Parts: sequence; structure tokens; C-alpha cells
Amino acid sequence: LFRSQPEKYKLSAGLRLDMTPQEIETHLQKHLSTDRVNLIKSGLTIPTYQVRLNKTADGRTRADVTRDGNEFMSSQMLVSAVAIANVSWIQIASIIVEAVLLVLSAVGIKADVSSSVIEKTAQEVVQTVESSSALQKAVKALQEAFAGGSNWEKAKAIFNLIKDTKSAGILWKIIKGLCSNMSWWDWTKTAATVTAMIIAVLADRKS
Repeated sequence: LFRSQPEKYKLSAGLRLDMTPQEIETHLQKHLSTDRVNLIKSGLTIPTYQVRLNKTADGRTRADVTRDGNEFMSSQMLVSAVAIANVSWIQIASIIVEAVLLVLSAVGIKADVSSSVIEKTAQEVVQTVESSSALQKAVKALQEAFAGGSNWEKAKAIFNLIKDTKSAGILWKIIKGLCSNMSWWDWTKTAATVTAMIIAVLADRKS
């Protein structure tokens, strides 16, 4: 179960930041199964939310939130500052959940990527996100990195976001939410894999 440490060194050997996606895929195929490589690729193509502001017939503004062309959450009428803030916080929470989902895919864990599960999980952690300036800054840094940063800056932003999610005490809550449909045995393997990953990462940061 605890494969993260030796596997990490096999994968990192030969990887470069300037490699193309095809070169990275070829490198991974030397060490991982096709199913594992496809899981990583799917983690990089997880559809995220889109927010569209539309005017209703009576002149009010409505926020429609979709994911992969389908309704992600119920439309919100932006009739007050509180309503606008609620939509913003759930967006930030969704980004955090999707980042955790990406990391799970990278370490070989196939979690539930359905819109209903992601929305429910985001709703469960949104209050923590709203009260954590560290998480908000980490999400902003992630957005900036993916808007034009290097591969190293993107990877660093993801790492910092996951680290701050753990510090805020919601990492395991998110993982449990995304893995809620797993069998008992699959969840046990998932918990062991994630624990090993966290230990390995923290050990590297201290060294």
C-alpha cells in the first residue's frame, strides 16, 4: 500500500520542466500501467465550473453556474451583497476541491468526479474557506499561476494550496467527500496511499 516514496523517485528521475505533455506521458508509461497514466490524464481534464450572469425579465441579475455544460448548482439571484458573496465563496471552495481531486488522480486514486459530489463536498467546506485568509491567498496564487505561470509555478501553487488545505483541517473532509461512494476496502487503500503521500511530502520539505 505504501508505495509513494519509491514510486516518487522512479517517476522524478528523468523528468524536466520543459518537457511536452507527450514526452511526460511517454516517461510515465515506462513506470506506470496504462490505466494509471489514463487516470492522471483524466485528472488534468476535470471540467471546472463556469459562472454566467444573466438578466431576468424583471431586470434582476441571476448567476447560472454550470460544469461541463450541465447545471453545477442551483441558479442564484444576486439581490444582495450576501448572495453575491455566497456565489464567490462556493466558487473558491470548488477550486480547492478540484485541486484535491487532481492530486488524488496523480497518486492513482479514482475518486467521484460527478457534479453532485463535488458540489456537496464544496458546500461542506465553504465556511472554512470563507474564514481562512491563507486558503484564499493560495487559491489566488493558483489562479495567477495557471493564467500565465511556468510549470514549476503551477506545481508549487498546487502544493501550497494542498498544504494550506491540510493546515485548515479540511483536506481529509474533502477526500472523504470525493471518496464517499468507495467500498470499505477501497477507502482503506485510499487512506493509506494519501497518508504515505503526506508523510513523503512533509519529509521532503524538512530535508
